[in-house]
Amino acid sequence: MDISRLSFLVADDDPTMLEIISASLAKLGAVWIRKCSSGAEAAAALADQSVMYHCIISDYSMAPVSGLQLLQGIRMGRFEHVRRETAFIMVTVSGKEQVVRAALALDVGAYVMKPVTAQGLMKAIERTFAKLFMAKEPEAYAAINVTETD
Repeated sequence: MDISRLSFLVADDDPTMLEIISASLAKLGAVWIRKCSSGAEAAAALADQSVMYHCIISDYSMAPVSGLQLLQGIRMGRFEHVRRETAFIMVTVSGKEQVVRAALALDVGAYVMKPVTAQGLMKAIERTFAKLFMAKEPEAYAAINVTETD
């Protein structure tokens, strides 16, 4: 898959992991990568109507806005110009059942366990873009508990 024409938003509050994911994307051919060091910064970037992202890659565990909260906001349509079906890849160090269930209920495209490799990231991107889904009604996503998954 050629990812050179896709725009990516990468959110992780660990600076090293943010660089690893971004460098892996660049190695895979990505040209346009927006790095955000928190979920709140990612939410602000998504609110910027002058930019459209094809794929969001976000750490699960960030404060004050977690990756699950970011995904839920997208699926609910909180970001006016962001498609509710936008590709979303969750990155995590933990495979907690509650987190996985919530992410799946929010129609996450793929899950990547840390440490992230370029090969693992590419598989997740390919899997995410191979999935076609129609977003549920915003209310269905609003009903998913994303705060008690820690």
